[in-house]
Amino acid sequence: MLCLALVVLSVVVAMSGGFRVRLGAWRIAATSPYPLLLWALAIGIVRHFVSPAAPIYRDLPANLAAWWREPGVHTAAIVVAGTRPAILFVGYMALLTFGYPPGPEPPKQVNNELVNLPARWDANWYLGIATEGYQFVADKPGMQQSIAFFPAYPMLVRLVGRIFGGYVPGYLAAGMLVSLAAFFGALVYLYFLARDSLGEDEARFAVWLTAAYPFALFFSAIYAEPLLLLGLVATFYYFTNGRFGRAALFGVLVGLTKTNGFLLSIPLAMLAVSPLVGTKGWTGATGWMGNMPGLAGTGGTGRMGRTDGTGGTQNGSRIATALLAASAPGIGMLIYSAYIWRLTGDPLGWLRAHGAWGREYQGLAVLVGDRINIIANAGLQGYVASLPHDVLNALGVVFVLITAWPVARKLGLAYAVFILIFILPPLAAGGLISAGRFSSVLFPAFLWMAGAVPARHRGAWLASFAALQALNAAMFYTWRPLY
Repeated sequence: MLCLALVVLSVVVAMSGGFRVRLGAWRIAATSPYPLLLWALAIGIVRHFVSPAAPIYRDLPANLAAWWREPGVHTAAIVVAGTRPAILFVGYMALLTFGYPPGPEPPKQVNNELVNLPARWDANWYLGIATEGYQFVADKPGMQQSIAFFPAYPMLVRLVGRIFGGYVPGYLAAGMLVSLAAFFGALVYLYFLARDSLGEDEARFAVWLTAAYPFALFFSAIYAEPLLLLGLVATFYYFTNGRFGRAALFGVLVGLTKTNGFLLSIPLAMLAVSPLVGTKGWTGATGWMGNMPGLAGTGGTGRMGRTDGTGGTQNGSRIATALLAASAPGIGMLIYSAYIWRLTGDPLGWLRAHGAWGREYQGLAVLVGDRINIIANAGLQGYVASLPHDVLNALGVVFVLITAWPVARKLGLAYAVFILIFILPPLAAGGLISAGRFSSVLFPAFLWMAGAVPARHRGAWLASFAALQALNAAMFYTWRPLY
């Protein structure tokens, strides 16, 4: 794997000219692909003599074939191919038929409306970071600045964009590729997670629900949401199966992807301590906190320990490992905070930067009270007519909040807490701005719904979700506000 990573890095250096980075007194530079290729060759030779096993490239075709035969992979591929091009087509046709509203048009990355279609709203911030890195102007505190956007997604776009030639069209293609690949991976993990807790049929429906959701249009946009969804679902999947190393890696990814990603540590910590606070013994059954088969055994002799007097120590060790893995999202946030501290002198500069977008704490009471006053004075129809984008975002919020209680009963309290802490703080600090987009990654709502909706009603739900997603796509791609 290290050899392959060096080869990929050498390709990037060959196409982009390389990079020079200073980390304090250390200077890291890679401006030629040849030293990297020589290192890859040397490591491969050493590995062959130290451990003469079959190299990865020989096993890779068989492993890929076995992976492709997984039903979850097939389902995810069909869903991505069946929904993402359709949403982009709706956006392009809306642009051709409705056009832009009066006023400034969106920034033009290229002079081709079809190629420029993905460059909408925050996508331009991500593309700016991918092409030029982070910029910070210290003497303009009210100015919108790129440090508000976490680095994992734009850095991936930067890497792939350089492989695609390092020009603007290449970065646009890279952004779409990263988003679609991340969404595909997220659906695969979602299928596995749903299959473990609900069954094969419900798992397929959960994947379709996620892709049809009205705000799922952001999974085919140059936005961080598809990468965030991948990190969230994969972290829960590996964590609940006791594979804490992989869970920690994806947890760090979550912490480096979005502002509130570090909050994932809270429900993970709840799952980690769930065997101590009331789950049904060590049987692996779903308790009130959540399902943690990775911390469970069978009849007292499972992974967590033994019944010979040493189980308590082993149980404590596994829980400590789980808690350490639960801290990974917070560690990801701290890594970015350290970079921002070096860049701006303020480790929480990324948080304060959101004030330029109107995200100042007002509390939930103000949000609810304002909407009640509008409805009381103008009526429900007046509210919808005057603030249609507000209503659309409110529908997403109401949906996930309604599901929180049944999610707690079906999947466990940790999953409901995950929903609440990922949707309520943004509401308190920014109202309904982007609230629908935030709700799109709250996958426990779709897991619960997949198990609750009767099979005969599924088509109607998917059709209703897809119709609203088409409306949102038409607004988004024609530069109409979908905050």
